[in-house]
Amino acid sequence: MCMKIHTSVEEASENFYDELRRRVYTTPKSYLDLISLYLNMLGVYRKNIMQNRSRLANGLTTLKKTNERIADLRVEITAMLPKLAKANEELAVTLQQVNKDKAIADEKDRVVSAEVEIVDKVAQEAKAIKDEADADLSQALPILENAKKIVDDLDKNAVVEIKAMGSPPAAVEMVM
Repeated sequence: MCMKIHTSVEEASENFYDELRRRVYTTPKSYLDLISLYLNMLGVYRKNIMQNRSRLANGLTTLKKTNERIADLRVEITAMLPKLAKANEELAVTLQQVNKDKAIADEKDRVVSAEVEIVDKVAQEAKAIKDEADADLSQALPILENAKKIVDDLDKNAVVEIKAMGSPPAAVEMVM
């Protein structure tokens, strides 16, 4: 093939000379460069082929391992199916119990809500009573303070005088 290419280039160079009157020479160096180029291209293609072969081999190895893993998982899944069925049954029973408990909890929530309303009403009434008592207390506190001042102003002689009375008047008894 290299010889055929080399001889065809010689023929083309003669045609080139005939048409344009310009010489192109083919030398043994040109022939050696052609062979060198061929060897370089051959090396590049061999390298590409080896890389592709290596990638393909790695891919096949990965596929084989994956298929083995899938087979193992299928065995595990078939072994787990009875456990999963049992777990599903238990889950269904638990779900029914949860629904029953939820219904009971909802009923209790309704009762508690009603009691909360009653407690709120009682709390409002108690607050109203407290507010009324606070108002009465605020009116009574100045009177109490005034009475304390008067008691502090009492001297010992007045107390002795009242003790000495056999039957004090009704107003004094009421104050005492």
